Amino acid sequence: MLVQALAKYADTYLAEELKAVAFEEKPVPYLVEIDESGHFHGIKPCIHKEARTAGKKVKTVEVVDTLRAPRSPVPRNNAKGIHPLLGCDYLSYVLGPGVWTDEGKEDKGARNHAGFIDLINKAAEATGDGALKACALFYSDTPAVERAAVELAALKPKAGSLACLAVRLSRADAEDPGGPVVRRPAVERFWEEHYSRRFNERHAEGGQGMCLISGEYGPLAVTHDPIKRTASLGGLANGVALMSFDKAAFRSYGWEKNANSPVSPERAAAYVLALNDLLKPNLHRQGWSKDTVLPTRSDYGGVAFLYWTRKKADEVYVPYVERPDSENVKRLLESMHHPAHRARGLEGGKDDNEFYLLAVSGNGGRLVVRDWFSESLERVAKKVWQWFEDLKMADVFQGGEAARPPSLYALLRAVSPPGCEPSDKANARAALALMRRALHGLPVGRSVLAAALNRLRREQGSGRLAADRVGLIRLCVNDIQKTRQGGPIMADCLKNQDQKDAAYRCGQLLAIYEALQYRALGEVNATVGDRYYAMASTRPLGHLSRAHLTRLRRDPLKRGAAMALHQRVAELTCAIGDFPASLSLEEQGRFVIGYHCQKADDIRRAREAKAAKQATGDAADSDN
Repeated sequence: MLVQALAKYADTYLAEELKAVAFEEKPVPYLVEIDESGHFHGIKPCIHKEARTAGKKVKTVEVVDTLRAPRSPVPRNNAKGIHPLLGCDYLSYVLGPGVWTDEGKEDKGARNHAGFIDLINKAAEATGDGALKACALFYSDTPAVERAAVELAALKPKAGSLACLAVRLSRADAEDPGGPVVRRPAVERFWEEHYSRRFNERHAEGGQGMCLISGEYGPLAVTHDPIKRTASLGGLANGVALMSFDKAAFRSYGWEKNANSPVSPERAAAYVLALNDLLKPNLHRQGWSKDTVLPTRSDYGGVAFLYWTRKKADEVYVPYVERPDSENVKRLLESMHHPAHRARGLEGGKDDNEFYLLAVSGNGGRLVVRDWFSESLERVAKKVWQWFEDLKMADVFQGGEAARPPSLYALLRAVSPPGCEPSDKANARAALALMRRALHGLPVGRSVLAAALNRLRREQGSGRLAADRVGLIRLCVNDIQKTRQGGPIMADCLKNQDQKDAAYRCGQLLAIYEALQYRALGEVNATVGDRYYAMASTRPLGHLSRAHLTRLRRDPLKRGAAMALHQRVAELTCAIGDFPASLSLEEQGRFVIGYHCQKADDIRRAREAKAAKQATGDAADSDN
């Protein structure tokens, strides 16, 4: 069950955060600095620039420093009343209405600001903390608050920005250096008590029942906290919900709201905490060495792929699929070819570690689960091994040798329409299909094959011979054959194999026509393939070589090549027999593979002939 696995993730990797659920890491771009007497000293931006890699480009982006700040005990978007956070909140709470306030919401901003000040005063009186008293003095000086608002407005803050109060201490005190008030022990204790009280009040209306995650009988959560970091996936910036029954159509048997799927407040907080953590960029995880980074999120086509293991593992294999390193892939392939050796990261004996993959996107206020599966880590390793075996293809530009393992980004580009980036939401289905195939072994389907063929027909020259594109087509065609349990399996072109399939031989024939044209005319602006590839891949053509054969025969030095090529054309034409009137989608894929394999075979033969000629020359020189 998905939410059970998420709650277990929180128990395993986020134990400390579960204990301190009243706080969370937030990006806080501004500190309002005051001294211990409440005098305003200025606004300190907490924004710096970093170089980030996006595909093949490196761009500079603004990064906001994070701060451990109070978490709201209630969902403030739907809650009645005013619920400020202590010491750190949105700008309208901290400094009142301003340029950051939406038109028509000035009165609400003023009420929120008054509630924020009232909470500061109550906390200062209850705790006696010097920093909170300084904050209370600051808010008693209205002109100082107005100056702070003017100075912050000059920085042109973005909508939805946070600000935190920070106190400078005039005395040098190593035990109390000052800084953001939310870091002070007294503030933390006050907020934990406040959070617990409001949290329990909120869920008191949920009644009693059995939690679907823990199986224990007790209080039930009325609502669940929002899941953040889904704005780029189509969700709301202020958060989305995985489990929500806010409309009558979503309810059944008279149950109200989340009683339709009862979860205890503590387990609801756990699974939401897990999702918010998994949706972060790649981070260090508890229980892992400081040098080990466990990636947990990858975005493709507007879908976030979240993955993790039930317990610590040296490999999660998803990075192999996304950004394959030749050495890592080679070790994985070798380990799977030798049954005596286990995949890296797996200890001898039965592997009991579990791998999880969750694919999500956003739809307004809801989190959409696009895919979810769990599998033993050892089986995932075998699926990834099979993925690279099925994608293996000869590289025409490297003398017919095996091509480098393709990245997921390159494969998505191979199915993207021209002008469409792999990250565009139009590729969501393709990204899901490829990730399922790589990690779960599910066939990719005909839609991916059709997209790959359409994109390949638009390519010219070297783009038509890209090994990653043809490797994907080979994988799709073989998936169809395995589903049918019949028909020839397409080879990887790394060694000569006789394929009796007519579509495959038609592809070979077009490649030979190109070789014949090159022998007759040399380099030309448009080859036979450039002119006829798109047509021939759907309706095979014959008899494209007569003029070139005639030209070759007229040259005494090229008559031998003319005879050899004519013989190859005749053999293939005879083997094909009646040319197919048209090719099915699967046959179009076979045509592409035949064309590519013939090209790779021609390059390989030319290289071997050149090496043999050079060896003969070297032997003759040594005899002399």
